Amino acid sequence: MRADRPSSTAALIAAATVFLAGDPRFTQFVPAGAADICARCLTPLQRLLTRRGLRWLAWAAERATIPGLMLHFMLRKRWIEKAVRAAIARGCRQVVVIGAGYDTLAARLVPLFPAVRFTEVDHPATQAVKRAAFAASPNLQFVAADLARVPLRQVLPPSAGETLYIAEGLLMYLTAAEVDALFASLDGEIIFTAMEPAAGGSIAFHNATWLERALLALWKEPFKWALAREALGEFLAARGLQLATPEEITGLSRDQLLPPAPRAPASALVASADSLVRAKRCSMERPKGLGKLAGDRSPAHLLSRNGLARQ
Repeated sequence: MRADRPSSTAALIAAATVFLAGDPRFTQFVPAGAADICARCLTPLQRLLTRRGLRWLAWAAERATIPGLMLHFMLRKRWIEKAVRAAIARGCRQVVVIGAGYDTLAARLVPLFPAVRFTEVDHPATQAVKRAAFAASPNLQFVAADLARVPLRQVLPPSAGETLYIAEGLLMYLTAAEVDALFASLDGEIIFTAMEPAAGGSIAFHNATWLERALLALWKEPFKWALAREALGEFLAARGLQLATPEEITGLSRDQLLPPAPRAPASALVASADSLVRAKRCSMERPKGLGKLAGDRSPAHLLSRNGLARQ
């Protein structure tokens, strides 16, 4: 992304949230209040494109780029919110969202959990829009930082008890070295999404079209990193992490469209790309040397476009 402009991907996800909230078939998958917050983050033109009269155009654009992308976003956020609420119930008192974009999770949970401190870390241009979208809260902190230039460790808030970190839809925009540095900066539980390489080792949504790749290039937000599902255990162990429970890894599919929410229409698609993971620190000592370039020792299934091996 350009340093002086908000993230185009953040705007896309916000627009998808507003759009689905206005569609009777899919509004059940949008958290209460999320669409209102997202709408305040959009420009007048972006809001116009979410209006009912242009619904056909939005669906056509999705089918032409990544079929099922909007529902993918909503299911991913539902899974993460469920995990965050469970962590708070277990005693978590600090939630840090890294690369928050226009995500509404912290803004919606802040009034529900006044004893929990929420922090959002994001690029200054994107965060400026977010901060203007809703009122400040005593238990919500914004940290503006360009993580491509400033190490995450330097901007993270001091630990305030048990901490949960969230990196949703972020890691694929980082180089392998930046991913290593991010994980080395975290000392608590982490919920993250990892793009799984597509057939042939390319880093992309598995059902993406050529137009999606062209848009990412135009927006200057290319995908740089992916992780095969079968490599996850090795990846976590090398960073002193393990799955929080054996089932704490999943992909997104229609199987997740379960009660209490009614199922979506039979024609609904869910884009395929991510693994969703909840991991925690192992009891053993954290491995040393994570500041090294991952390319120095990465197996072929840890992918990056910045000089690392490809499948």
